[in-house]
Amino acid sequence: MTRRALSNVLVIALLLGAANCTAAHRFADTSASLQGTSRNAAAELGGTSWQLVKFQGGDDTTLTPDDKTKYTIAFGTDGHASVRIDCNRGRATWKSPGPNQLQLGPLAHTRAMCPPGSLHDRIVKHWAFVRSYVINDGHLFLSLMADGGIYEFEPVSQAGSGNRPGTEGGDATESLENTYWRLTRLGDASVPVASPQREPHLLLNSETRRVGGSGGCNRLMASYELKGDQLTFGQMAGTMMACPEGMETEKAFLEALKQVSRWKIAGQDLELIDGAGNAVARLEARHME
Repeated sequence: MTRRALSNVLVIALLLGAANCTAAHRFADTSASLQGTSRNAAAELGGTSWQLVKFQGGDDTTLTPDDKTKYTIAFGTDGHASVRIDCNRGRATWKSPGPNQLQLGPLAHTRAMCPPGSLHDRIVKHWAFVRSYVINDGHLFLSLMADGGIYEFEPVSQAGSGNRPGTEGGDATESLENTYWRLTRLGDASVPVASPQREPHLLLNSETRRVGGSGGCNRLMASYELKGDQLTFGQMAGTMMACPEGMETEKAFLEALKQVSRWKIAGQDLELIDGAGNAVARLEARHME
């Protein structure tokens, strides 16, 4: 090889090395930028809580909640999110894999039947289709894939966040109304734990003053009257299924509800009390983990 040819080879080698070095630096810069974006998303969303303002559909449909505080999402710094969707509560994972991207994991939630007009079913259906987020003017916007619509949220107001109906004892951490109560005891007898879809439970809706739930087999619903620590249920109505299990519990539960005249909460536990002062049923607040 001539001296000139050898010189040309060296020049080409140096140029290729410089190009590879530049590409490597560009790749590293891009990678760092994406990691920074992910960290920014965690900093933006982690530890924040939001309540629903409205849903704007891709067909220009606009839906607003009757009460913003019944539709909330709180992003934890550990990658988990806690939500309230009208009469139900749930939990899921969340992550941001890229710039303004948002992925919500499967939603585990309670299964109470919310009143007519609720946005519950729509939100549960849309949950898995959230693909991006933007925070603009202090509001959070969650966009669905394929221009399916946008959910607009505002920060949860801390004022009045502890507003709960009065409870006997003063140390209660749960509200009688708008809480999912799972039946644990009837009189002195414990109630076997069933699947979440079949467990006996009650949920008193403060807006409609109606109670819904399950007896362990059939859906239940009725009106209720609440005055201080006094509580009475109207005539229970419900479905008429016959189940291989849970019918005895349901029958006893319905009989107990007829006798209720007072209520008392201590921590996570609710006692339903008859006119003689006996606890005819005990329930506990249930939250998805």
